[in-house]
Amino acid sequence: MRMTTNANRRVTDEQIERARSIDLVQFLQQYEPPGELKRIGQSWTLKSHDSMRISADGRWNWFSQNKGGGDAIGFLQAVHGMSFQDAVRKLAGEDFKTIPATQAEHKAKPPERTAFALPPKNNGNRRVFAYLHRSRGIAAEIVNHCIKYDLLYEDAQHHNAVFVGKDENNNARYAFLRGTLTDSHFRQEATGSDKSYGFFLRGSGKTLFVCEAAIDALSVATLRKFGGLDWKKDNYLALGGVTASERKLPVALERTLNNFSFKRVVLCFDNDAAGQTAARRIFTMLRQQFPENLEVRTCVPEVKDFNDQLCVKLQNGKNSPSRGTRESTLSR
Repeated sequence: MRMTTNANRRVTDEQIERARSIDLVQFLQQYEPPGELKRIGQSWTLKSHDSMRISADGRWNWFSQNKGGGDAIGFLQAVHGMSFQDAVRKLAGEDFKTIPATQAEHKAKPPERTAFALPPKNNGNRRVFAYLHRSRGIAAEIVNHCIKYDLLYEDAQHHNAVFVGKDENNNARYAFLRGTLTDSHFRQEATGSDKSYGFFLRGSGKTLFVCEAAIDALSVATLRKFGGLDWKKDNYLALGGVTASERKLPVALERTLNNFSFKRVVLCFDNDAAGQTAARRIFTMLRQQFPENLEVRTCVPEVKDFNDQLCVKLQNGKNSPSRGTRESTLSR
């Protein structure tokens, strides 16, 4: 894809609106070189960036770079280095012709779901335990709890941590793989994963902590434990990432709220632009859909995310005063 640089030229609201309405997969089918865009199950990836996953509704996650979004503008900015203005002009320009419906394969004929299968288990979980407990600070009790209930294990081939999402019948429907080497940036959903079944640590109480990633959820549970609270009473859900352009409730959150009864939801997203924009939008949607019977709060770490917050706390001594949130939700 050839890029132009006209960052100083302004774009109109009409151009921005048109650019946001462009179908990302359809656009890539027209502009990427032949063979660059590849289908994997119900999603798409790029030959040159195999950790990229693009869904049919335009959401994309570039796992190796920890980036994601919900429209083509953000995609062009992140992947092709375009400015916002150049991305808008590229998408809204006259040179982009909408592909006829017969050619828009992902719209006219939804892809068949690839069968889901968990990666083979390793004989033990030594590397996963060491990574989560020693490197990321997750309490040993919590790591062992997840392993005991088959929510977490070490895969046999690459020794990744595998976080498992299950359905109402305790069947695995989703898995997220995370590299366990200290300098590894490997992150990837297992082929065929159903994102509506996120990593979910079920408790006995009525509070649901909602996080972006499984390690964040386990970090929140650990911070609760270190705060002298019974972490097993609470519920922890990982969404598998969020985007700044959330227009509807994440499917994993929606399914969880439909299947279980909660009195309070606490959004514990990353302290960055994408995380906090998503938090505000999801907060508003929850208040609109559950105006009376659900208390909704947000909890923001003062550092990047809640695992960083946990590591800071451990460095300072786990019994030191809790300093890391703008709301004391995690300590009460």
